[in-house]
Amino acid sequence: MRTAYFQTLKTTGSSVAFTGLTLALGVSTWIYSSIKFQADMGLLLVFLFLWNMLGALLLMPALAAVLHRRKRLSS
Repeated sequence: MRTAYFQTLKTTGSSVAFTGLTLALGVSTWIYSSIKFQADMGLLLVFLFLWNMLGALLLMPALAAVLHRRKRLSS
């Protein structure tokens, strides 16, 4: 299981990180907009993209490991 997580993070994880950073970087230019609502939404989206990326890379594998361990112990 540990090897599967590591291989997945090496392959799919780099794609997730690249996509999340690219989207956050593109939307971060909205922060400098003269329209207040667009600037606020740009900042909000940057945080949203980055948190979702970190959740996919860190939280989901940890949650899967905990749930897998719990399932293995109850069987």
